[in-house]
Formats: sequence, structure tokens, C-alpha cells
Amino acid sequence: MQEKQQLVLIITIATFVRCIIALSIGLGNDEVYYLTYAQHLQWNYFDHPPMVALLIRLTTFNLHFTNELFVRLGAIIFGAINTYLIYDICKGIKNKKAGIIASLLYTGSLYSSIIAGVFILPDSPQLFFWLISVYFLIQIVSEQANQTKINYSLISFGLFSGLCIMSKIHGVFLWGGFGLYILCYKRDLLKNGYLYLGLVITLLLISPILIWNVENHFITYTYHSQRVTISRGINPSSFFREFLGGVFYNNPINYFLILISLIAVWKNKIDVEKSIKRLLLFLSLPLITLLLILSLFRDTLPHWSGPAFVTLLTLASCHISDEIEKVKKTNSRMKKLVYSSCILILTIALSGILIINFYPGTIGKKDEKSLGKKDFTLDMYDWKFFKTEFKKIRDKDLQSGLTKTTFILNNKWFPGAHIDNYIAQPLGFDFIALGKLEDIHTYAWLNAYRKQLKIGDDAYFITVSNSFSDPKELYLKSFNKINTPVVIKQFRNKKPTRNMLVYLLQNYTGE
Repeated sequence: MQEKQQLVLIITIATFVRCIIALSIGLGNDEVYYLTYAQHLQWNYFDHPPMVALLIRLTTFNLHFTNELFVRLGAIIFGAINTYLIYDICKGIKNKKAGIIASLLYTGSLYSSIIAGVFILPDSPQLFFWLISVYFLIQIVSEQANQTKINYSLISFGLFSGLCIMSKIHGVFLWGGFGLYILCYKRDLLKNGYLYLGLVITLLLISPILIWNVENHFITYTYHSQRVTISRGINPSSFFREFLGGVFYNNPINYFLILISLIAVWKNKIDVEKSIKRLLLFLSLPLITLLLILSLFRDTLPHWSGPAFVTLLTLASCHISDEIEKVKKTNSRMKKLVYSSCILILTIALSGILIINFYPGTIGKKDEKSLGKKDFTLDMYDWKFFKTEFKKIRDKDLQSGLTKTTFILNNKWFPGAHIDNYIAQPLGFDFIALGKLEDIHTYAWLNAYRKQLKIGDDAYFITVSNSFSDPKELYLKSFNKINTPVVIKQFRNKKPTRNMLVYLLQNYTGE
């Protein structure tokens, strides 16, 4: 089978599996929250730039189709395109065999294939624009590039790196890595006016982020700086979570192959242009190293370094191609590792679907008050069940004349976004998040475009046992009466898994 046929087969099978995953599980807490972004487009949001919102608007046909597949469709499409992009990058710097290996390793990575390739996150468009930017940077530093090609690639890099930053702010590491490469190895580029034109294009593209933050007192950075700024004392648990998370998210087999390829680079045993090897290292190692250092002092998330590891997959693919060529065996050890990477990720994905949908009860806390707490699978488990059960409570209150309210409240973005998407909107209710800014995030802006509570109004407050909030502590002065909750019990495979508590809050005071 020729390489192009192999590539088509890899992309087809991977896309099919991703569609199955997307249809088999509900939206995670981040995904359903980003769906709220798309309900009111802004130049920037409390947590991230706007690209993920635009992508959701596009794939849901302006929010006309908001089931899990359409919401995630942008990530799935980019997953397929990215598989081709990394193939094309490796084919250009090495050969077609390296390209096929890269497409397999990309498919075998939990981060690139599932986290950014199924789940709709800012990483989904970010990784697409990151790989295109890497492609043009390689054209700039390649020994075969003529001046016209360099100039064109500088402009293109400015465009796509700007779109990468508009997806997720981590895209600035593209310019950071490229800048370090220029200062160390290609200072003659500093005399090229197209470099500065590319930079201007990037700055113009990302200017909406700056404008929005000026208008909102740089709230994005004052909030996120608290998450990543260095504080006193070493935090070993955060460091090991970042390190081990990096191993798991990128697939332990891929991680091992990346490590041995870095050793091969150090020993100068990878037959790729030296300038390209240096560039790829500058685009990846600084981000990985910085996050590992930060994790010693503050909590970080392992997927933040995902694009850097994907960049290193190109070097690993080139090294594996060389090793396979040396032994000239159909079933070489390296080839088996590459295939094992895909088998492992498929096993993890299918196991995840089974656990989410069929695990008996909960893997979290078992007591009634906090049932399901620390069970990450519940984020994606059958929220539609609660819509039907809540409607029964609502109909009973309506028939008894207790209340006619159409308001539902929660005090946090999670589980607020799930309640908003799976209960309030399908039933035609008005959802508002009432809480601290650091708890409700972008709802602080979204609330302004929704129906407002008036003095004397009633409202339902909905919370869940795995993320419980007590309305008596939150809204004691806001409502004259807070009724005893009605408890909706949820089961998974006939075992108790989570409780939803529905409180009727009566007579809003305006406080």
C-alpha cells in the first residue's frame, strides 16, 4: 500500500473513531462552558480568546444544531487536517515514511487525537494554527529556501501565529521560540523587513484581546496570573501532576519515543537539516521546561504543553524512520512501538466510554451529601436525565400554584453551564449565574444579555451532590424564603451515582 493510501486510511479510521466517541458521551464541563461563549460572541472572554466560540458557531450552523457531535465537529475536522499537516511537515523535512509515522504518532497521542481532536476546547483550533505556523517557520530556516519563499513564509507565519494566539494565548510561544532561534542562529533575519511585517500582522490580529482587556481592566490576566504566578514553597504534587500528566496525555509510548529522539538529536544521529532540528527544539523545549518549573510552585495543567510535544513528534518520526531503514525489517521494534501507540490510545478511548456510561455507581465519594464528588466521569454522564425529572417538579409546582417562575440559578460556571445547556435552554427557562466573578467567569458578561430577575420574582436553584453549593449560605438575603430541596436521584448501572437538588427560592429582594 502506498503512503498516500496509508494516510487516507489512518485519517478515515481515526475520524470514524472520534465521531463514535463524540456521540457516545456528553459534553465535559469545559466543553459545555465554551458552548456558552458561542451564545454571545465577544472579542475576548474571561478565560480565553474567541476562536473556540467562532468554531462552535460555524459547526453548529449558528447554534441551530447543538448536540454533542455538531458542537465537537470543529475539533474532529481539525484532527483530520492536523494528521495530514504533520505528515506533510515530516515528508518535507525527511521523507514519506517519516510522514506516515508522524501521522500514526499524532493519532496515538491522547492530547492531539482526543483532547484536541474530539473535545471542543481552545486547543482544537490552537493546534491547527500551531502546526501551520510550524510549517512556515520550517520554510524560513530551511537551507533550500530562496529569498522570495522566506519573505512569503514570514508573512504567512505572522498571519497563522496570530490566529493561533486568538485561539489560545499559549500561541505566543511560537514567536518566543522563533525569536530565540533568530538571536542564536539567524540574526541576519533582523535586517529583513518582512519579519517585522509578519510581527505587525500578528499584533493587528491579536489586538482585540488587548482592547477587550483594556475595557475590562485586564481581568483575564489579573485572574490567570493568580493561577500561575510563583508563590512561596515547593509544590511537589503539582510538579508530579504536570510531569506524569505530560507522559499520560501524550501517550507513554510516544513520550518514550520522544525521549530517545532527543538523545539522538544530542548525539547528532538524526539525518535532518541542523537548522530545522534547532528550530523544532526552540519551539518545544522552552514551553515544556517553563511549565515544569512553574508547576513546582503553582498548579498547572498538563495539556498546556501539548503543542510543544506535538512539535517534538516530528523529530521522533524522523528518528524512527532512520532506525527502521537501518534494520530493514518489516516488523522492527520501532514499528511495533508506533502501532502500539495507536492501539493503546484506542484502548484508553473505548475504556473511557465504557466507564463513563456503565460503571456501577460512582468512582467518587459514596456518602449521600457529596455523592459522586471527585468522579470526573460524571461531567460527561447523562445530564439529559435531569431535564425530564426537573420538568416533573416544575409541572407539579405549576399545577399547585406554588410558582410560575421561569428562572433557574446557579452560583458557578460548573455545574452552571451543564444546567444551562441540558435543562434550562431545552425547557425554555431563563438561566442566570449569580455568584463571585471568579466562580461564574464569562457568565458575568452573559447575564447582561439574558432576562433579569426583578424584585418579587421566584427562582429555582439547582445544584448537584458532586459539586454542592448551599443556597442558604449564598442567597439568604436575596430571597425571603428558601424551600427544602427536592432531591432527584440518578443511578448508573443500577447503583447510586449522583443527586441533583432543586430548591425553590421565593420573593427576590434585589440584594
